[in-house]
Amino acid sequence: MDELVILLPTYNEEKGIRDVILSIKKVMPHAKIVLADSSDDNTPKIAKELGAEVLWTPPTGKGNAVKDAFQRIEAKKLIMLDGDGTYLPENLPAMEKLLDEYDVVLGSRLRGKMEKGAMPPLNHFTNIFTTTYANLLFGSNISDVMSGMIGFRYPVYKELEISAKGFELEVDMFSEIMKRKYKIAEMPIFFGKRYGTPKIVWMDAFKILFHLTKKALPLLLKGQRGVKVTKLGFEDIKPLLKQHQE
Repeated sequence: MDELVILLPTYNEEKGIRDVILSIKKVMPHAKIVLADSSDDNTPKIAKELGAEVLWTPPTGKGNAVKDAFQRIEAKKLIMLDGDGTYLPENLPAMEKLLDEYDVVLGSRLRGKMEKGAMPPLNHFTNIFTTTYANLLFGSNISDVMSGMIGFRYPVYKELEISAKGFELEVDMFSEIMKRKYKIAEMPIFFGKRYGTPKIVWMDAFKILFHLTKKALPLLLKGQRGVKVTKLGFEDIKPLLKQHQE
């Protein structure tokens, strides 16, 4: 079993995947990098040349690719982040350390530091709205339900019953960890501009809200609410980063 796997969901990311993998290797040289890939460009070729493992699935959506990868990966710790370069590797050491104590660690862009232009105002509003709606449904207290950076301790990622096919994946995983009442922390993260063009479209926003509601209704009917998340700040993770540098 691997100690740590960094999982990158990818679809046609040839413009930036080389820089993404090299930047992760620089910060986390001990980690195994795995792509949950559905590309028809040079993304898998570039990744393999750099020593990453590629788990290819047919292009039927991000959710399906990640679900397949979760079933095939065997690691004590797994950290998932989008392969478009937006989630900076500087976030990884603290998240890895926190997985010694927590079952799940969520990365929050909205409580973190974002590069100018990384999240347009309309996307920012949509994320806040969706997060507020999720917290009302589940009785939770997270700040960024749509974040694509999340860490799991084994066997949590094996236990999630993922039903999302596409970009509803993040809210699907959120719903599952709320239902299962894991020990969860949230940490602020650094978020930058992406390579290439965004793949999410406005129709996906409605799918995401519908999926959240569908996942929450059975719990609401049972009177079951989510768990409160331990919310950490930059001052809490600085010592973890210092340990990593030493």
